[in-house]
Amino acid sequence: MLRVWASKVALAVMLAVALFVGGSTLGPTQAATQKAPALTLTFTCASAVDYSYGQICVHTHAGMALAITVHYCSGYNAVSNSLKGTRYANSAGNASWAWRPMTKCRGMATATVRGIWHGITLWRIVTFKVR
Repeated sequence: MLRVWASKVALAVMLAVALFVGGSTLGPTQAATQKAPALTLTFTCASAVDYSYGQICVHTHAGMALAITVHYCSGYNAVSNSLKGTRYANSAGNASWAWRPMTKCRGMATATVRGIWHGITLWRIVTFKVR
């Protein structure tokens, strides 16, 4: 009888502590197995025509802060103002950059996009041809 009473008291104390600490109805094992969503950053377009247009598009988490660097085969980076600063993915998780490429080297280029989401940084690189 004393064991049953002690078990009930211990259960009541554990439940009270759980509710006081966080109000969670999950046990320690369940809480530990829940994972944060995997971070993704995917290129959906990458193209450029010298002295005409260039476009880079990504899909990621809504609200992710994004920055881009475009590096031409000439060894120089694109300097367009439209590629500077921080851009944020829209509510659907999409973002894009458009600029007018001006390089003497038509050929392979790279775009590096850095994303920051809730303190986690993610880098992705895409290679594309400047025509």
